[in-house]
Amino acid sequence: MKIILDTDGTLTDFNKWVLENAIPYFKKNYGFEVVYPNELEIEDILAIKETLIAKKGYSEELAEKETKEILDKFWISLQFVKFSLLSKFRNGVSEIINDFIKNGHDVEVYTSRAKTTKNDIVGKISRKFTIWQYHINGIHLSKDKFHFFSNDDEKIKGIIAGKPQIAFEDKPKIIKILNENNIKTICVSGTHNQDLEPTKQVEIITEFEKQDLKPKMDKLLNKKLDFYVREANSNNFYKKIRMSIPLILKTFNPIILNSENLVKTNDEPVIYAPNHRSTVDPLVINAIIDEYIHWVALKRFFTGEDSIFNNSKNKILCDLTAKCFKNLGYFPIERIYDNPNANNFDSLKDMNNFLKIKSKIGIFPEGTTRRPDGSDFGDFDKAFLTLASKTDAVVQPITLLWIKELNLKYKMIINFGKAFKVENKRVEEAFNKYMKIQKECLLENERVKEDLEKGMKLTKKYPNI
Repeated sequence: MKIILDTDGTLTDFNKWVLENAIPYFKKNYGFEVVYPNELEIEDILAIKETLIAKKGYSEELAEKETKEILDKFWISLQFVKFSLLSKFRNGVSEIINDFIKNGHDVEVYTSRAKTTKNDIVGKISRKFTIWQYHINGIHLSKDKFHFFSNDDEKIKGIIAGKPQIAFEDKPKIIKILNENNIKTICVSGTHNQDLEPTKQVEIITEFEKQDLKPKMDKLLNKKLDFYVREANSNNFYKKIRMSIPLILKTFNPIILNSENLVKTNDEPVIYAPNHRSTVDPLVINAIIDEYIHWVALKRFFTGEDSIFNNSKNKILCDLTAKCFKNLGYFPIERIYDNPNANNFDSLKDMNNFLKIKSKIGIFPEGTTRRPDGSDFGDFDKAFLTLASKTDAVVQPITLLWIKELNLKYKMIINFGKAFKVENKRVEEAFNKYMKIQKECLLENERVKEDLEKGMKLTKKYPNI
């Protein structure tokens, strides 16, 4: 889950900081008084421009220029250090944000501190101070997680382009536009946003307390927060083991056909639907795609009865398989002909919910690596297309052909068919389309195998290999 954070007024109590630091400064140095206590920005609270026009007879143009100079002088003073470096975050912020990071969520900071966008020494210091402020408050985000904008309009564009599941913000104007773009928001209450009411897109908190925040986030996410957490935890584990990808690719050295058909999206749910030839099929597919995929697997792999290592029953390999499958968030299922009382409802429900949060799942519609003698494919179960229809998921056909018997450096051919959506098609119609793609891809795989048997150099005939 991607979470975007605002800093001033959200993680910090900007209202309190202004009251304790800015207002005394401007009163002492310029004699400005509070005019609009429920505004957010200093110039609006003190009505600096209006005051200069009313009390000093400035023209609007001159008053605007003078206001900018007064504010620049304030922000370049030691007040800037107090504000951008030494301002403490609200109680509970560090614990909650660190929990997000620990659980594998993608946490980024979007700020419209104008000085941070300057290409001079002031801009450089401002950016460093902003990053250090997080570190001082115990939140250690890498530099690439910070995004700086010159004003709120640019920041809004950045957040919309960033496509977070949830944004933390305090300004009503920003929240309104984010909601219009279907971005859900946690609003931190302040004197400047008291008129804001909770909606389907907005929840309001006064403090960062877990017992208050979690149910509000869950409500915004349509009770899918637990799935985002599970997704993040599984993805975290995947990142730890993805170092094995070069070894997998070197071991099996797959010939990859039509890689341009491989669906590349983080904005839509995806169902990868390969034919099935080996227990290590998911390993090779994952290594090629290098995306975290929730695979459907037989229950016996989760209970330590079997392993993916050529179905070895070695206890260490079985336990290793079970641990990895559980930590990767795979879906355990039983086949009816293995267990007439099989009940896969919980796994089907999980698949549906993960697709609703735009996850990627992998299903082997054949359900087994066995197939009748002389047949190219086994019996395909059409249920994955019903699931794709209900969740508007993209279906990615994949066709595998193992060629280990040729004793070449290549061990398999993997062909990516053209992805499609079920949309308004009947399941039978979508299934026919899927099988047509599978058969065409298998024929292409067979032609490549024949060329290999003839000793042909494939790079000449298949330049994409």
